[in-house]
Amino acid sequence: MKKTKSILLIGSILVSFVVSSCAGLSTIEEPANRDYGPRYSLQEYQTQIFEALWKIIQDNYIYYESADTDWDSLHDNYLERIKSGLTAVELNSLFEELTAELPSGTLVYQSREERITQDTTDLSTYGGIGAFVGFEEQDVPHIVVLDVIPKSPAEKAGLKAHDSILKIDGDPIHLEEGLNAVERVRGPAGSSVDLSIQSPGQSEHEIKITRAAVSTTGQLKTNEITNTDYGYLLFPPVTYEKLMDDVLQSLKDFTNNRKLKGLILDLRIANSTGGWPLEQLLTLFGDGTAGVFYDREQSQQVTIKGQNILGSQSIPLVIIVGENTTGAPEILAASLQAIKRATVIGVATPGSVEGESTFYLPDGSRIFIESSSFRSLNGEEIGINGIKPDVLVEMGWDEIQPNKDPLIDKSVKILEAIQ
Repeated sequence: MKKTKSILLIGSILVSFVVSSCAGLSTIEEPANRDYGPRYSLQEYQTQIFEALWKIIQDNYIYYESADTDWDSLHDNYLERIKSGLTAVELNSLFEELTAELPSGTLVYQSREERITQDTTDLSTYGGIGAFVGFEEQDVPHIVVLDVIPKSPAEKAGLKAHDSILKIDGDPIHLEEGLNAVERVRGPAGSSVDLSIQSPGQSEHEIKITRAAVSTTGQLKTNEITNTDYGYLLFPPVTYEKLMDDVLQSLKDFTNNRKLKGLILDLRIANSTGGWPLEQLLTLFGDGTAGVFYDREQSQQVTIKGQNILGSQSIPLVIIVGENTTGAPEILAASLQAIKRATVIGVATPGSVEGESTFYLPDGSRIFIESSSFRSLNGEEIGINGIKPDVLVEMGWDEIQPNKDPLIDKSVKILEAIQ
């Protein structure tokens, strides 16, 4: 499993999609300094913390039984290191090291400082430039602009979707910092940042952006494919309250005085935060068993009762996915693909569909443990493999030039073949 891709809003971190409620919440307090009750040495206290974490991993970690890991040896190795004597800082480093022993992203350590920042950040308004971005390490590490917020400083400065940010204030994007490079773009309203930008097919150029207070907004983008009876919907990086209303309104517009012969759902930059309308979209376009949510103890079959609105149950569908398609959008695409309701094209998705248990450490840091996942109707483990497109089209978001999108062109050809 490889989950190195993520979507970020320059100025705030987006909340990850959680399949089910967090379970197995554990909190370990500092040992009491009293004259009664048992006294523990530092090593005994740290051992208790480690064993409590290990119990959560044994009970909840979704891949405990399937991972190619010698759990007994791993446990004994870390326990021996703890008993040799560690400082509090060394203990946290040990836990962070443990997360690297397992498949990427399935166990995640978050420091106290990172937790406080995430818990206290206002995701609706922030100081920044107003751009949603992803990270790409090929060929040169760079930040990819997925979308810009209307009327934001980024838009006013000419920054566009598909642009690449190569340098921030003259300093290149470093591989080891990954998407955290956007920390260097953030700043208080009124301050400025110099960005080296490369648009697809063009040479590198410089822009200066004055930061401002920006409100986080998402917006569905719609289009009628020229000289066809096909509609196109580009889902935004973040959801918003009226997203489903806009989908239905688009269907109404597409079918006004004509028959819609095909629909393209573009999920390449869709990242689910809370409230993404997964159930409503499955109901609109699908019918029957969509897949299974499961954890170590039980599984729950997802069965939907389709509603035919403006022909939605019979409209031929093509779904475009990519490296930045995460969470509920992945589940939508996987479900409709498995029941052969839609043809999925693009590149494999990250498989970021798991729910989490949370283990809190004494200093306020925490460890996220993947504890639930989704399996499509055809048995594909989306959390492990992501979505495997029916038609592979290797085209990065940062390679698409204005009005020249090979994936849309391919989608049209697929729909034409269905007629």
